[in-house]
Amino acid sequence: MNTITVISGTNRPESYTRLVAQEYAKMLMDSGVEVKMLSLEDLPNDFIVSDLYGKRSERMDAIIGEFINNVNKFVFVVPEYNGSYPGIVKLFLDSIPPRMWTSKKASIVGVSTGQAGNLRGQEHLTGVLNYLKVNVHYNKPRFSSVDRLFSEDKQNMNEEARKRLSESMHQLIEF
Repeated sequence: MNTITVISGTNRPESYTRLVAQEYAKMLMDSGVEVKMLSLEDLPNDFIVSDLYGKRSERMDAIIGEFINNVNKFVFVVPEYNGSYPGIVKLFLDSIPPRMWTSKKASIVGVSTGQAGNLRGQEHLTGVLNYLKVNVHYNKPRFSSVDRLFSEDKQNMNEEARKRLSESMHQLIEF
């Protein structure tokens, strides 16, 4: 259980959230950590009706098996949606039995195109994860103006942002 799952916390196609999550995952891999990358874009389109109320689709069962069951640490990269985190993240958490989260650890990275880097969303998500008995690391990097963190071709993250992610990453590994 030394694997870390990095979760891109939006189902928005081609998002900056996914770019930040991919950068975090790459940095973990470069540090020798086994990483799994889950984008909430990859959830089944009907998981809201097929996986929330006692039913389980094969696709969602496979996602839980690969990204949740045998993993003890998570990185949630969450954008700001209306002053909090996206509903798709809450629906994802609600679709998984709470016992599967107990005693696991998480880091939360907030991103926004606005000024606060999703500070409120990080705190809201921390409350939900704590309720699920997940230990959330205190260092929660926030990135405002996320659309300015990458080169024009979206291939390279700026050095200051990489430094902040790296610090969080090293702390998560030791956590």
